[in-house]
Amino acid sequence: MSRLDSPSAQTPATTRRVEARTWRMRALSLMVVGTTAGLAACATPSALAVSPAGVPAFSEDMLSPEFWIRRAPSPDKVLLDADQVATQRMRAFGPAGGLVDLKRIPATLTRTQVANWIQEAQQTPIQAAIDEQGQPVTEAMRAELRQNAATAHIPEATTARYGLSVRRTPLRSLPSTRRFFAAENLRDYESLQAGVLFPGEPVVIAHHSADQQWLFVLTTQGPAWVQRGDVAEGTADTVFSYVTRAPGRVVTGDQVRTVFTPEAPGVSELELDMGVALPRADVPAGDPINGASSYASWPVLLPAREQDGTLVFQSALLRRTADTAPGYLPLTRANILRQAFKFLGERYGWGHQFNARDCSGLTSDVYRSMGLFLPPNSGLQGKSEALKHRLFTAQDSHTERLRALAQAQVGDLIVVPGHVLMIIGHVEGEPYVIQDVPYAVFKDPATQQLRKTKLNQVSVTPLLPLHADDTTLYVDAMTSLVHVTQP
Repeated sequence: MSRLDSPSAQTPATTRRVEARTWRMRALSLMVVGTTAGLAACATPSALAVSPAGVPAFSEDMLSPEFWIRRAPSPDKVLLDADQVATQRMRAFGPAGGLVDLKRIPATLTRTQVANWIQEAQQTPIQAAIDEQGQPVTEAMRAELRQNAATAHIPEATTARYGLSVRRTPLRSLPSTRRFFAAENLRDYESLQAGVLFPGEPVVIAHHSADQQWLFVLTTQGPAWVQRGDVAEGTADTVFSYVTRAPGRVVTGDQVRTVFTPEAPGVSELELDMGVALPRADVPAGDPINGASSYASWPVLLPAREQDGTLVFQSALLRRTADTAPGYLPLTRANILRQAFKFLGERYGWGHQFNARDCSGLTSDVYRSMGLFLPPNSGLQGKSEALKHRLFTAQDSHTERLRALAQAQVGDLIVVPGHVLMIIGHVEGEPYVIQDVPYAVFKDPATQQLRKTKLNQVSVTPLLPLHADDTTLYVDAMTSLVHVTQP
């Protein structure tokens, strides 16, 4: 990415935010998956029309990763070695890679740059029509939130400041914890939710809110607001040297917590999601950490915030029984499947709401545990130049699309407007996916009528019969088949 040192040079960062919101907007109109014909139980897809759970072509053993691992070719073969993974990770922060390289942000930010970022951050795809009490959102309420953004008080030149997130914290489109929704029946999609920061993620601090409770930051995902108390401020060298340290432990479970410690509340029971990588704390063996021995736990180093907001580092413990690894997991088909299935049944969480994740959060977190960084939304995942793709247009026939899917490998991503799904294997030639999806909508083979099953969770479904809308199959709406594991 080029340096963001002029209004015109801001485009790479702000475009990411615009595209993220555009694709999320389209996702709201594509919250369905479906089938046009029943596939099957495990051995014969055509034998089962619709399971009692309302999911077509499904059997209980499909909910085990081992079912799919047994079908995967060379499941333990390393698909990309550590050097190839590191190279691909670097490309994600390069031109058109989908992530923002914060180290290339200039040390001095202009008023125009910051104002444009704030404007872009406000472009939420979900209409703010009602509040948490179900009352209409008025223009006066919107104006109050925009006023707190204090755009009029941005100086002509701002010295960039740097920080690390100290806990799992939401990113917001405007500086407010207030929750707004498009409709009463769409409360799973909150208007101001713009993503999440995990502990230890870097930010560039560009501005603050009028009430001093919020920081406007540029993250690797783009610009957003974050609560001031969730970021600790340090020098650029301190922040980036922490981020680039070799992992001591990588979270490989869906979520783990640090050990409870009243002696250091800032690092006590911190939520750490899959893929969070923490450096090892340099503590002599046998020395206690926060009142407890480290012999049965892993000592890790975490950022913490002093009362004045400055950055310090504190040691914490991860239990040895927690689902972590000494480094990124090898990129194998077996690991892709096992990692993805750790989220099975987790509730859908728009922008990582509900202590969960959405469709692109699922794919990102799975691959992050193996050292690959994906862009934060399905649209960018579908065209990031850090990844290999088979792109589709209206000129690609249904037959050509089927042919490509027949060759799809475990871990490949299927991108349709507003949604991303992961290939987990084939049964009798029929591709199956794991996806984080609100609904399954499909044509019931008995009645030939569209049938809607609410899933609202990470689910296993067949692919070919899925509907993107009442008339279009997902396969015909597919814009990209992403070969994440190809060098």
